[in-house]
Amino acid sequence: MNNSPLEFLANKLGNVVLYDSNGNPSLFVPFPKVTSQFLDASLPDHTHPAFRVNGVDLPRILVGKYKATEINANGTLYSLPNLPPKETLGADEFLTRMRAFGGGASGKTVAESGLILLMAKKFGWVPKGNNYYGVDYRDGTQWTIGASATVNLLRVFRGWEYICLVAHTTSAELRPDISPKYWTRRKQLGGNMNPAYTNLVANNYNGYTTLNGTGPLSWMLDGTPNSLADIVGNAYEQDYGYRLVNCEIQIIADNNAADPASDLSATSAAWKAILPNVSDDGYTLVAPGTAGTLHWTWNGSVITLDTVVPTFDSATRDTAFASLGVNATNVPYVPCIMKELGLFPISGDTTQGRVYIQMIADERFPRRGGGCYYTSGAGLGGVHAFSARSVAYVGYGARPAYVEL
Repeated sequence: MNNSPLEFLANKLGNVVLYDSNGNPSLFVPFPKVTSQFLDASLPDHTHPAFRVNGVDLPRILVGKYKATEINANGTLYSLPNLPPKETLGADEFLTRMRAFGGGASGKTVAESGLILLMAKKFGWVPKGNNYYGVDYRDGTQWTIGASATVNLLRVFRGWEYICLVAHTTSAELRPDISPKYWTRRKQLGGNMNPAYTNLVANNYNGYTTLNGTGPLSWMLDGTPNSLADIVGNAYEQDYGYRLVNCEIQIIADNNAADPASDLSATSAAWKAILPNVSDDGYTLVAPGTAGTLHWTWNGSVITLDTVVPTFDSATRDTAFASLGVNATNVPYVPCIMKELGLFPISGDTTQGRVYIQMIADERFPRRGGGCYYTSGAGLGGVHAFSARSVAYVGYGARPAYVEL
């Protein structure tokens, strides 16, 4: 195994290859322990929560280089390149199949997502991704059916840029990939499309997701091949260790959700609400339903951090991550944990992505990062929190992670 191509790649990139009991590999990116203050001077000088599991500080954590994918149908989920990201599973099934890898394998947590967001902010990383049917919306305009195409017009189809040779009205019979008299392919701007979705008329045959790691370097977290692939776009990733009940923000302490033995079920006693301090940005983790805990509300057309239960109208609201509000009367100091987990922006943060929340009493299980048709709504700050944990569709995926306990 040490001489395998995957091991060679990992050694070149500073990545880590681990194997399950069947000898099947997964590729991980190591993140060494840092303090929250290292990530941002406004945060406390203590170990970032991503590196603290069951009361013990870990020297590093491992995050899957790629979104979860399968080798065998309905089997273990792995972090591997050039395979379709697995989607259309509920959060619990994703977790079970990622944990089946064994050892310290589980799913990426909210603490790890917060670490990634803060690292990107600190180092100026602005990763792109598949947020526009195979391409980043900033890199090209999609080819569509029934549009007027003029000579030299540039359009993107299945991640490739094409130039129009003959003026015409676009149609399925004159798709760029099958009409060389009308279009010439120029360069690849996106990733290789998942073949399962390339015959859908609804999105003009462009398809949805791309194969893991097949996009340009701009789709890597830090713009280099060393780091995480497709962390933005393609499919929202389950954000384990964070949920909403009655729009109350509930978390699993530190990064305990990363322990494969941790109970993340809906009835787990590990879920805690956040009670903010009144005099500083500290907090106390308390039983859900305790008076004065943090909730998401809808105030002045903005998703707002507050300590009151909102009006439940079942409507889905959305706000750019960087524009999330706070009721300063009830929350004079935003607890640092909200920023450490990447759930609330630090002052001046411009991290891209939109936060979607349903104003409902039922449990809602957040997913992170953006999907393949969310354009500017995708980003490290993007959170989908309007679906139950059981909801499964093409826009929901996951990412393995590993802790060396």
